[in-house]
Amino acid sequence: MAGLVISAELSPVFARFLDQRGPVEVSRLGGPGLPELWTGLVEEVGAAGLLVEDEYGGQGASLTELAAAVAETSRCGWSGPLVAASGVGATLLRRVDPSDATGLRRALAEDGRVVVPALHEDGAGLALDTAARLAGDGATLSVSGRKTFVDSGTHADAFLVTAVGADGAVELVLVDATAPGVAVTAMEAVDPGRGLALLDLDGARATTVAAGPDVAAAVRDAWLVGALLTAVDALAAAHRAFDLARDYAVDRQQFGRPVASFQSIKHKLVDMYAELETATSAVLAAVAAAAEEADDWRFAVSAAKVRAGDAAMLVLREAVQVHGGIGFTWEHEISHHFRRVTAARALYGTPTAHRALVAAERGF
Repeated sequence: MAGLVISAELSPVFARFLDQRGPVEVSRLGGPGLPELWTGLVEEVGAAGLLVEDEYGGQGASLTELAAAVAETSRCGWSGPLVAASGVGATLLRRVDPSDATGLRRALAEDGRVVVPALHEDGAGLALDTAARLAGDGATLSVSGRKTFVDSGTHADAFLVTAVGADGAVELVLVDATAPGVAVTAMEAVDPGRGLALLDLDGARATTVAAGPDVAAAVRDAWLVGALLTAVDALAAAHRAFDLARDYAVDRQQFGRPVASFQSIKHKLVDMYAELETATSAVLAAVAAAAEEADDWRFAVSAAKVRAGDAAMLVLREAVQVHGGIGFTWEHEISHHFRRVTAARALYGTPTAHRALVAAERGF
């Protein structure tokens, strides 16, 4: 194990499991379908239910442990519903359904049911767009609208959808992925393994999960958890890319000496390392703050998403340059991490969007 270590206890456990069951050579081949490794993450290491309380069949852990799992899956190039279902979905359900009356958190932890939030209608990924509309009463509720950039949408069994009722209030409803009136279309995304989807709803049968003034705040916090975990995802991939670039520069001979001895390559590696160090500090601080629900955890998460997104993209670009021509080929591992970082950087708010949140938090 190398790179981003978030939990001294659990990071090695997840690393060993993924190195054995999902090495990058296998993980990078994933398409839009639910990865086979998901079953192992559910049944063998309990990663799916890390944020689910013991009494509902989960591990009763914190965001620190889930972030450790996300970092190791990223290092191995694995894409699946760990962020969308185990992070964002579990957080949202815990806020709006603390007693697990729906049974969804237990189903996630024990059976690996993939229930993911579908929150956005815009390309910017800003939380709580509410163009979707509800119709009918409690017994025959239906929902119509479109949600875009649904994380792990092609992996999902069901969706948690934000919509507006007849009274103008925001509600959170559950929609089965195979129900009539539900169309899930895989998006042509830069990272096909991410499972990004368009969700079109046309009078689809829905069940109310939560309604009332607290729904918007719960959705916002769950969205921020997604921002934090995708920051971890991008940063872990960047750490792996840096390790690949450094090792390649040491091994690659040009004009009778390692290319790592060339001043231009030295400068690139130093810049990459400096970016990783500052981003790692920001992300670790945000993970700790979010795990403890500190007063400033939302600010810390937005700051970490900015720093990790910018740093990871710089590192991946430079890592490609260090590898030279081979770094531009899709066959090389570095290109897989480039795709992952590009997707993770944009999901749950771009660095630009989170800069605006940081500025607003500080009164600018």
